[in-house]
Amino acid sequence: MNIILLIHQKGSLGFSMHRYETMLRDGMVAKGHQVIVWGPKLYFSRNKSPKSISKWLRYIDQYILFPIWFKWKSRNQGKETLYVLIDQALGIWTPLIKNRKHVIHCHDFIALKSAQGKVGRNPTSWSGRIYQHLILKGFSKAHNFISISQNTKNELEVFLNRKPTISVQIYNAIDSQFRPGSINDARLSISQEIDADASKGYILHVGGNTFYKNRIGVLKIYNAWRKISKENLPLVMIGSAPTTKMLVLKEKSRYRKDIHFLTRATDKVLVKAYQGASIFIFPSLLEGFGFPVAEAMASGCPVITTNEAPMNEVGGEAAFYIPKSPTNNTVNWEANAATVLEQILQLHPEDRKLSIEKGLEQSEKFHKEGILNQIEEVYQRI
Repeated sequence: MNIILLIHQKGSLGFSMHRYETMLRDGMVAKGHQVIVWGPKLYFSRNKSPKSISKWLRYIDQYILFPIWFKWKSRNQGKETLYVLIDQALGIWTPLIKNRKHVIHCHDFIALKSAQGKVGRNPTSWSGRIYQHLILKGFSKAHNFISISQNTKNELEVFLNRKPTISVQIYNAIDSQFRPGSINDARLSISQEIDADASKGYILHVGGNTFYKNRIGVLKIYNAWRKISKENLPLVMIGSAPTTKMLVLKEKSRYRKDIHFLTRATDKVLVKAYQGASIFIFPSLLEGFGFPVAEAMASGCPVITTNEAPMNEVGGEAAFYIPKSPTNNTVNWEANAATVLEQILQLHPEDRKLSIEKGLEQSEKFHKEGILNQIEEVYQRI
């Protein structure tokens, strides 16, 4: 096949989306297909400008200049070329490909639902509402879709209000580097990273600062757990630099010396962190997929996450669940989550081993080779 991947503008690609693009590109090339990557060039938005202006300059590059470039560049492409939109958030480009062989990969509709007032915790500006309306209007013209979870697929078909020609669910793939390893070596490595003793284990969280990751909730659960437990395991939070609110919450904590933030950790550190953790906690409010849940299970780490789709879809029967955090007055939620955390940390060694084995079995659903085979099959159908 001749495949053209349509991607985000350079510099605006998040870590997960960059990883997804790399998987598709390298995976399809390894299977013998010709893959070309097209995306908007940095013209108007190439230089540093105030944030309020740079956003609009980026839109000019993406939605005015790129379509002109696309029409010129694609004029020599054969009818058998498959155009792959790697993210439904690029749906404004759908008119460029709707009459060609195409497929759109759908990840999450958090921004779109927020713009429609369906996510009260995330109000959207007037310009954001218009932008998301244009994205919806765009991808609604497409015929073929791949969604990364059943939850995303269900939401897509509600937004479309029709049955697409092809709409399938194929999970995200996790990298093969996420696998069990030496717990002692991992804990020694993390001890060095946080400059504290993690030899007896630690509680781990991985995530960015978007509101739905609920990192504040992680800190509150940790504080509530320390009050009821005889254990004094540290909390290690890997991801974006902590927000001011997170730093304030840490400083107010009696256990602040045991709370550690690791910013922009390398993949090597991340793998070690999963391998050595006593437990991984992920009380997310919303997700498209929830990479860390799958990565932790594949690394041999028990998982606590929110009993909401798609987290419970990814965790299956292997993960332990807590309710979603309420908007206000989270004291009871924190206490209940802390109780679950303590119960899992006190599991009998045989029960812990069984939990880990269930996680490893569940994580097999997300192996890269199987995922790529499924995607290739859909591409060939189209």
